[in-house]
This record gives sequence, C-alpha cells and structure tokens, in this order.
Amino acid sequence: MMRLWRCLTALVLALLLTLSVGAAGTAGFSDVPESHWAAQSIRRCAQTGLLQGVGGGRFGLGRTMTRAAYATALCRLMGWELVTPEKGSFTDNQDTAKWYYSAIETAYAHGALTGESRQCRPNDAITREEMAKMTVRALGLAVLSGAAADDCPFSDVSVAQGYVALAYRMGIIKGVSAYNFEPKKEATREQAAAMLLRTYDRLHAAIKVTEAADGSAPSSPRAPMEEVYAAAVRAGEGGSVALRAVPLLQVTRAGAVTDTRELTEGELIELLSEGTLRAHRSAQHESSCGYRTEKDGSVTVVWYESETDIAEKTELCRLLGIGNVYVLK
Repeated sequence: MMRLWRCLTALVLALLLTLSVGAAGTAGFSDVPESHWAAQSIRRCAQTGLLQGVGGGRFGLGRTMTRAAYATALCRLMGWELVTPEKGSFTDNQDTAKWYYSAIETAYAHGALTGESRQCRPNDAITREEMAKMTVRALGLAVLSGAAADDCPFSDVSVAQGYVALAYRMGIIKGVSAYNFEPKKEATREQAAAMLLRTYDRLHAAIKVTEAADGSAPSSPRAPMEEVYAAAVRAGEGGSVALRAVPLLQVTRAGAVTDTRELTEGELIELLSEGTLRAHRSAQHESSCGYRTEKDGSVTVVWYESETDIAEKTELCRLLGIGNVYVLK
C-alpha cells in the first residue's frame, strides 16, 4: 500500500512539474502561457535584451507599460549610449539616482521624447498613440509625419495621424479593428513587447541594393523622403523602389531655373574637387548640393545623392518592408 502511495505521489509531482513547465511557455516567464498571442514576442524581447521581467520569474502580463520603461526599451532597441547630464531636461526627471533618469535623457537627446511639455511623466502608463509616436521619432522619421497624416487608416486617431500612419505602414502597429486604433488606451507590457519586436525585425530586415542604369522614378536627385515614402507604399511589402541618383546641374537667375543638365559621375567629382562650390544639404529634399554665385548674378547649383542620402532613403525603404532598392546612376 505504501509503495502504491509513493508511486501515485511521484506521478502527481511529475504531472505538476510538466504543467508548470507548460505554463511558463515559450516566453520563459511563469505568467506567460505558451498559447498567449504575445508569447513569442515576449520571449524574443527577453532574448534580445529589449525587455526584462518584473521579478520573481514573471513578465508582468497584463500590466500597463510606463513611459519610462518604454523609453528605456527604445534606448536598447536603438543601441543608444546612455547620457547622464547633471540637470534633467524635464521638471519631473531631476533625480539622477532614479533607474530611468539616463534613459529619459537619452531618449530626449535623440528626439524620441520632445520638450513640448516641461514634464515627461515617467511613471504614467504610455498610451498606444504615445508608443507609436515615440517609436517613429526614435527611428528619425518625425520629418515625415506631416506628409503621412492623410495616410492614416484609423478614423479614431485625431492628434498624431502621421505618426500612427507611419507606424502602421512599417507594420509595427495594428489596429483593434480595420478602422479603429484606440489611440488613448493605455498599452500593456505585452503590446509594447510586440511593437518593439516588430520594430527590431524591421531594423534588421534584409534589403538588396543594386546600382542600375538610369531610369525613371522617383524624380531624383532631389527626391524628398516624402516621394520615397509614397513610392515604397505603392510598391508594397517585398516590392522594389528606384532611387534616381544621376547628378544634376541647374542654373538659376532671380529664382527661376534657366538651364538644367545631367552630369556624369566624373563631372560631379571634378566640380566638387574644384573647391568653388559651397556645400549644402537640402532639408526639404534630403539631397546634397553645392552652389556658387557667378559674376553675372546667376547661381549654379549641383544636386547629387551622397552615400549618406542614399543610405537614409534606403533605410526608410527597409522599414517600410521594401525588398529591393535600385540606385539609378
């Protein structure tokens, strides 16, 4: 009888152990079931160091994500080196001993947080809208938010349409339905994990860049990011975008263009090496140029795509899921 009791006890313990391991699931946290929709995202976020648990082997499933915690995760995602200034940039981020002090200041230094308010509200729950906005800003795409505002698919977004549209087009956010995003709803830790991981995957996605003979679209070498964005959206996931990088010389007089001609790569190198052109980078077009004022009062402008210009536009294509970028020269 005693032997039978011991066998039954061992069997029950083994069963409980099996259930315990199953409950911990693929995410490696005791409160994340293997069947949970975010289990894989949570596991990979932990593996890549983007998010940590709340202690005791628990992830904190269902808890809200704070603004400070999300700023910290963004610093890890972007690989930013933490900065610790003597004085904080916000009235509620002045204690250098706080665990989030440096992360808040680093996110601010890189534009993920802005000085629109004197407070950063580090311990407040982050909303879904704020999470999208901070992520897009961290990726350096705030300049596109105005152009993308009309592209927002959600009818309940009225404040940060451009940021939400960009995050949606990059595949890093999803709506709660086809037309609703619930922008003011507080985000949970698992929702944050899913968004961080999607962004991580976009940043590390493969993209093929090929130099090709000259062709059409988009109109470059002065194609602003807005045109590249529009071309990528038209191309769709896995599609192709062409960046026309043929150098262009323009002569203007009294603000009007009087002459335009394309340059060869050799002509561009010769003009840039002369040292007579003043270097400039157009914030409007996200292209490089050099210009000089001639004796007759006309202005000669040489437009071209530097390696940095092409890299930035290629990175935008990568984030938008483009598979191939053709640099037309």
